[in-house]
Amino acid sequence: MKRRLYLNRDIVYMIIISLIANMSGSMILPLFAIYVEQFNITALSMSILFSLFYVGRFLGGGLAGRIYEKVGAKRLGLSLLFAEIICMLLFPVAKSFFILSILRLLQGLVAIGLTVFVRVTINQISTTENRGILNGYISSSEGAGTILGPIMSGIIVSYFTLAVPFYFVAIFSCISFVAVSRMTLSSSTSQPRQQHESLHESKRKTTLTKQLLLYSTVHFLEMSAFAIFLTYFSVYATYKLHWSPVEISLAFTIIGVSTFISAPFIGKGSDLIKDRLMLSIIGLLLIMVEIALFLWFKDPWIVYLGMFIGGIGGASYLDSFYSQLGDAIPEENRSSFIGNVVSFSELGAIVSPIIAGILIERFNINAPFYYNMILVLMAIVIQYFIRLKLKSSRKRPLA
Repeated sequence: MKRRLYLNRDIVYMIIISLIANMSGSMILPLFAIYVEQFNITALSMSILFSLFYVGRFLGGGLAGRIYEKVGAKRLGLSLLFAEIICMLLFPVAKSFFILSILRLLQGLVAIGLTVFVRVTINQISTTENRGILNGYISSSEGAGTILGPIMSGIIVSYFTLAVPFYFVAIFSCISFVAVSRMTLSSSTSQPRQQHESLHESKRKTTLTKQLLLYSTVHFLEMSAFAIFLTYFSVYATYKLHWSPVEISLAFTIIGVSTFISAPFIGKGSDLIKDRLMLSIIGLLLIMVEIALFLWFKDPWIVYLGMFIGGIGGASYLDSFYSQLGDAIPEENRSSFIGNVVSFSELGAIVSPIIAGILIERFNINAPFYYNMILVLMAIVIQYFIRLKLKSSRKRPLA
């Protein structure tokens, strides 16, 4: 039986890696617009560069999960961080669109790979008693990284050249590389037991397939909704609320701060009440409240309150969802399962903004956010039925 772990050295390293990975990604994202001026990249080429990042994320999740099973956490983490270092060092010297496209695709592969690496490892080294709070620490570090990244890149670019933030990311990745090399994770994953499992292999695979379909659909819907919010809230705030860029940036900052503060407490709560799906559903309901407040009110303080509530909702959903996967999925299948779940969700992040754009052209600026609420409601309904099934079959080992 696993030991009760709360904050040991490996977990602290995982928190640092998650912080640096998210800070690195958010540092680079605002800088791509500058390439339009500095490298004379057209708007179409710019759109392709953005899309390739998400194509990489879509392709990389399942791949990272399978590699995790084959070579273990430590080797996967080191390989991903080495690829990140090479990618960041090559970005400033890349002059052709072709090279930039390859690097952008690689960046997406590495980004989703690190997500799989961190979330799977946390679920592997935790227990049902502390899985929620440890996933909460990871969500909190992700929120902190998202806040710090744009601030740091803005300061750096103000005083140095465009290349310097990429070198900063490379340095951060080197720090993470050293951290992973010092971790005491096993170099290979445990092998599934064959003697008794072979008798129920067909049933086990069928159950896992059903689980994958259900949980992937939930995460697909939530990430689709999140992508719409990220893509179109700035447009909505500019043209409907008549906000300035500073006011819009403050809204996103409030979400990040809210997630950063609330995630560990929500994770601890999920460990105590032992009902992660209920907390996940509550988190999605809070996200719906966030959307409703900025759709139905124009007072800035009400909209900002909605953003704060939405940050708590996002933390509640992510902490509880990943912890639920850790509880429900057997250890030998966990890495590939989580990898496939996050890969499928990225497809939603690619497709949903396109659908939202069509809704704007067909109807109005409000339409994507009502569509957003429908997606979140569908995710709630699916999780509600998963929860009902779990409660009616407690003796079954798989959710």
